[in-house]
Amino acid sequence: MKGLHMYGVSHSYGEHQVLRNVGMLVPAGELVCLLGPSGCGKSTLLRLAAGLEPLQQGGIVINDVEVANADLYVPPEHRRIGLMFQDYALFPHLSVIDNVTFGLRGMAAKPAHERAMEMLEQVGMTHHADKHPHMLSGGQQQRVALARALAPEPELLLLDEPFSGLDTNMRARIREQTLDVLKRSEVATLMVTHDPEEAMFMADRIKVMGDQGRILQAGRPHEIFYHPKHEFVARLFGIMNSVDGIVVDGQVVTPFGPVSAGTLEDGEEVTVLVRPEGIHLTDSETPGVQVEVQSTHLLGHDSLMRIRMTESVGPDGARLSAPEFHVRVHNEFDPALIYPINAHIDPEYAFVYPLGGGPIYDEPEHFDVDDEERAAE
Repeated sequence: MKGLHMYGVSHSYGEHQVLRNVGMLVPAGELVCLLGPSGCGKSTLLRLAAGLEPLQQGGIVINDVEVANADLYVPPEHRRIGLMFQDYALFPHLSVIDNVTFGLRGMAAKPAHERAMEMLEQVGMTHHADKHPHMLSGGQQQRVALARALAPEPELLLLDEPFSGLDTNMRARIREQTLDVLKRSEVATLMVTHDPEEAMFMADRIKVMGDQGRILQAGRPHEIFYHPKHEFVARLFGIMNSVDGIVVDGQVVTPFGPVSAGTLEDGEEVTVLVRPEGIHLTDSETPGVQVEVQSTHLLGHDSLMRIRMTESVGPDGARLSAPEFHVRVHNEFDPALIYPINAHIDPEYAFVYPLGGGPIYDEPEHFDVDDEERAAE
């Protein structure tokens, strides 16, 4: 298989184990995002693929050639990889064109210069060829680093948080430009990120790593977002409303009504997670549970609200405390316009997990793309 194949990878720093039996498949022409929180082992896995760390357990194959196992170590310069660091690592004393030609030292000067200019044209930086890195903006430096990584025509491209140093507006623009260049290059690309939105935008396939150094779920972005198999995966995508309960007759009772428990057995203790956009607010003519709006904050294209159930009175006449929830609605929301307000849950945005989070995604040691798709379903 053309691309990257890692299997059975485990790694420790002293007594601290950071990776546990991790498998990774990055076919040629695809961009795979390794998504997870800081400290979960993402960058360690990237460094192992690059050959910057010796492999302790497992194996690494690039374009059908084994480059690392317990008894084999091929150094980075012989792995045909392109590596782009978080800080871009451009040489400050070299011009843009010299930075890009640096990785083409085995090529004659004229062809190397032509190849470097070709890559700078792809990233829209030819008119900056004679400048030095300190004269460029962060986005321009990022594009030069990408051109340098792709110039030697690597068989594998490794990106470590490549957009984290850019401001919000520039990040969106540079992400789109980078994705266009990578798709045209058809190189197998593994990108590390802790930003779920970035992974959803960039990836053909996403691997979610938990804080125990294991892959919790793998699949297409749609699969990861709409069908998270583990509580940790669901919570990666922002604020979640959480309700604990017990499965009775295949359902879990929530303040908004029953939610299907899927295949979970009756009597099992569970957690129900509901995304803020999964709670719909309507007028009192639509069926639902009456709620009170506690606060609303306009965030641009949508509003984030805090609601609570209408307070009730106990048998002794005391007012009972009511749970609070977060709701996301499109555009600005003025509760005074539709008061009183009812709320109900959209089942597509509600997920039920056994206490403890859910199953761990186990990848076989050897598999093809179809095997991985079936395992992720």
